[in-house]
Amino acid sequence: MKVLSLFFFGFFLTSAFAANSVKIGYIDTNQVIINLPQYQLNIDEISKEFEPKKQKLLALLEEIELLRSNINNFNKATNKEFAQSELTRLNLLEDSFNNESDFWQEKMNDKKNILLQEIELLINNTINDLAITGNYDLILYDDAAFVSEEVNITNMVIEKIQKLSFDSSQNLSNTKLIKWNYLSKK
Repeated sequence: MKVLSLFFFGFFLTSAFAANSVKIGYIDTNQVIINLPQYQLNIDEISKEFEPKKQKLLALLEEIELLRSNINNFNKATNKEFAQSELTRLNLLEDSFNNESDFWQEKMNDKKNILLQEIELLINNTINDLAITGNYDLILYDDAAFVSEEVNITNMVIEKIQKLSFDSSQNLSNTKLIKWNYLSKK
């Protein structure tokens, strides 16, 4: 009985697909992100924002390395109290460096995650619009073993996003206006 049901189910699916052609598209989201000039501009802005802190942390690291080198070069006859105070100072500097590094790395990662969420929203809205206007039945993204050029619509998504942007020198904070306008039309 199972075999008969599977046969009819398979026959039904085959005939349904034969009667109506299914329009399928595929999008490589990583390729979309890489090709968005807005993404790179925003990453550059984030890097510039954190550059002064990075330089301060590098200077602190140099100070730590210099202090560590001086402590290692101390003669055994050196004042033990002085050596102990320098070791304590070294430990404090290392703790400070580690805490500051972790804090600023977390802040930078948070900003990058917010940026990726904005891009994800922009991509998803573009995909939805493209699906509706292009009469797609199914659009897939990520993790495909093989995608023919016929169904790969990655470049169409990139072009549509770039058209939505007023120009390629604009960053995503300005693109929010476009997204809001885009969403308000629906």
